[in-house]
Amino acid sequence: MEYRIVTKPGFDVIGYTIRTRMADGQNHRDIPAFWQRYTEKKLGETLYEQAVSMAEYGICDDFDMEAGEFSYIIGVEAKEGAEAPAGTIRRHYPEQTYAVFTTPMSTPEQFSDSIQRTWGYIMSEWLPEAPYTHAAAAEFEYYDERCWQDRNELLEMDIYIPVQPKSEEA
Repeated sequence: MEYRIVTKPGFDVIGYTIRTRMADGQNHRDIPAFWQRYTEKKLGETLYEQAVSMAEYGICDDFDMEAGEFSYIIGVEAKEGAEAPAGTIRRHYPEQTYAVFTTPMSTPEQFSDSIQRTWGYIMSEWLPEAPYTHAAAAEFEYYDERCWQDRNELLEMDIYIPVQPKSEEA
């Protein structure tokens, strides 16, 4: 699977968050269910007024490796001066270098599986062999018009993994 290395400038996100666990693949159940609730309740509509675009992020953050937990945020990139609506959070993410992977094109029914397979490839195959290590920063999914079901028969999105060259390891 091909990837590209990019340096993303710092940005702010406003969104909704859940806490999930990696044990027994709980996150693989919690996150799709969270997206389903987010979509069904049209929660994005409360965010778009504060956003720089209609693109949405799925961000893995606040890792507690000892407990096997992390937070997952569904949100939008905030306009300068945007206020977080009630029930949401605002987070700042500093400039970071990322390896960016695009999921294979898939039908809407297979989209979630495609995303999970891409994550699996990144973590179990690519990262152990890559000339990079996972940097201590948030990783995220970027959902833009390429995955809007009302415009596309086949969907794709990008996964951003924070990296640093192996030679820069502490």
